[in-house]
Amino acid sequence: MSVVQLDRVTKRFGQFTAVSEVSFDLEKGGILSLLGPSGCGKTTTLRMIAGFEEPSSGDVLISGTSMRGKRPYERNVGLLFQDYALFPHMSVAHNVAYGLRRRGYERSRISARVGEMLDLVKLNGFDDRRPAQLSGGQQQRVALARALATNPEVVLLDEPLSALDAKLRQELRIELKQILSAVEATTIIVTHDQEEAMSLGDRLVVMNEGRIVQEGPPTEVYRNPHTKFVAEFIGRSNWLSGTLRTPGDQGLCVFETDGNLSIWVPEPTLEATSYEVCIRPERIRIGFQPIDRRSMDYSNQLQGTVKNVAHLGADIHLVVQLPGGETITISEQFTGQSLDQYGDTIEFTFLPEDCIVVAANP
Repeated sequence: MSVVQLDRVTKRFGQFTAVSEVSFDLEKGGILSLLGPSGCGKTTTLRMIAGFEEPSSGDVLISGTSMRGKRPYERNVGLLFQDYALFPHMSVAHNVAYGLRRRGYERSRISARVGEMLDLVKLNGFDDRRPAQLSGGQQQRVALARALATNPEVVLLDEPLSALDAKLRQELRIELKQILSAVEATTIIVTHDQEEAMSLGDRLVVMNEGRIVQEGPPTEVYRNPHTKFVAEFIGRSNWLSGTLRTPGDQGLCVFETDGNLSIWVPEPTLEATSYEVCIRPERIRIGFQPIDRRSMDYSNQLQGTVKNVAHLGADIHLVVQLPGGETITISEQFTGQSLDQYGDTIEFTFLPEDCIVVAANP
């Protein structure tokens, strides 16, 4: 049985529909990332699961039981808010114990459970500190320990790392996934950060304008986005507009760009009147070099002029102008070798399977 199930859930605020016909389920121990831009309906969806909002139609079920009419405290749900919502006048131990006391746990059991949770989040010895005496990362761990302390059926995390700086977010992302996996917590994470969603979630649900536009394993959504919106939202992308010509062999087509370049692309699976092609910057390789995955007969070998070079730590991003005027970005790992400079002409290669063909936006 699914621990969490949403059945055609819709939420309206007056004439505005914030969430429309959203359905998904989550098995025990699974981690699902709800991803989308601000205003897409993901936080409203989370609030309906938590009980802070009542669906206008449809139903939310937890462990097979409808949550209609049940208030937040009547649902066995653990919450980690964006701002952590720790009680500033309470110690770390009392913050973690808050939900246990509300549920009437015995004092000895509360003490033991608080110790287990602080050990889990690596905050042993912090029992008597107040939230103001902790770093942002430590506060986040206290909030997580409090959310997990009561053994909730489902844990809901609303932008759990957004209040932290970029470096700390990367470090805690790994730690958070390890903690959730260790306790086999059934978890739903709301985020607008695609890296966070992909690294934390076993499944990805992408939302836009109140609807689910694609769902699946993170790598599958990244490699095979169904629409331009999903392709742009999940990772970096270069776009070429043009015309799809007669299909060739091996499931390939020739795509003639608006800049009069011809490239090999996979034959699209969905019919449309016009198409666009996405090429991920990291899938492009500088130089005309053979790649084992497919015969060089079908490699796309192009030239362009370097317009900008950006050093981003371990990566280098080159902005390259194609002969027809289009520009693309190439992402390469920095090896310490001399770099291409502004105005240089470079050659580069990408394969047909590195191209994502989607219907052009109307």
